[in-house]
Amino acid sequence: MSKISERLNKLGQNERSGFGFGARTKNTKIPVILVGANVDSPADAKGVDADLFILAPNAKGAAQKSTVADADIWGVSVAGGSNKEIDAAVKAGADFIVVEGESAPGAALRDDDTGKGFVLKADISDERAKAVESGPFDFLILDGSDLSLPMTVGTVLDVQEQLAKYSRHIFLRMSEIPDQVNLELLRDIGISALIYDAAKIDSKDLKSLKGSIEKLEPKKQKSATDAMLPRSGESSQSTDHDDHDHDHDDEDEDWE
Repeated sequence: MSKISERLNKLGQNERSGFGFGARTKNTKIPVILVGANVDSPADAKGVDADLFILAPNAKGAAQKSTVADADIWGVSVAGGSNKEIDAAVKAGADFIVVEGESAPGAALRDDDTGKGFVLKADISDERAKAVESGPFDFLILDGSDLSLPMTVGTVLDVQEQLAKYSRHIFLRMSEIPDQVNLELLRDIGISALIYDAAKIDSKDLKSLKGSIEKLEPKKQKSATDAMLPRSGESSQSTDHDDHDHDHDDEDEDWE
């Protein structure tokens, strides 16, 4: 399994390390939302405080094969090229492949240990959305670069309308830094990662964002009691039904 898949499966959980005799155990809290950075070259990742890095394709759309040094999790985007560039990137240490367009080599979808992502188009058809949903993707990337903050109810519903089509983890490309309230909203609607362009965002802002995310707790699940509250009209219907049953009992007694 890829590192990105493992990390996504543990969002909001505590990860223990250092098992074994004489080893000191360490608890590490996995954030509820990851912070990612798009970089044009490995050098652009230097000094950027992010959980993951996505290395842009080269001028021909092929995967770059340069290693993003000192990055725990990094991957490459592909929009063209061939399987040779993808193989070279994986050999260099790429943990995942992001498909930027449908002209990317089909090799990007091979059943191997690399993670897989797909960039969603704004005008994707329902039929294509179903095909993407049934594909081998660990996460999908949605463009939210024009998302205006603070979010309105309409904005939240617009994002949820897209999310409702998929069951995969959703990464949201952003240009603005959300405050604590909007972070909670993004967590609640199911965003797993926020992606920024490293060349357009201040590294201090990313560090501050990560600090705000660390304060977030996992989304609270509704209790079984809440789920079983009667809907409007249910209670009266139940009472009427019970009274009707009692009427039948009285009739039976009169018959006897």
